[in-house]
Amino acid sequence: METFYKAYTKTNQNKLFYFVKKYISFPEYKEVADILDGYGMHADFYKACGIAGLSNQQIRQQLFDEIQSSLPQAKVIDLNPPVEVVLTRKTGN
Repeated sequence: METFYKAYTKTNQNKLFYFVKKYISFPEYKEVADILDGYGMHADFYKACGIAGLSNQQIRQQLFDEIQSSLPQAKVIDLNPPVEVVLTRKTGN
């Protein structure tokens, strides 16, 4: 028997929520599917882990790091491209 965890995020009404799932796996039995043993959802990652039954700090940190690396990074997009202005002045003759 093995235990493993999955974590992901979803946005609902412009608020980020963390989902943590705890599974039990039986690799010695080939036809047995993984069993969902715990499930947590919360806006705070560590509270979601607690709800799912995940108390190991190392696994929590590893999951959190994986989530943070998979989140899209902010990118600044210039909405107003620079405009080049050329002024010419005539001299009187």
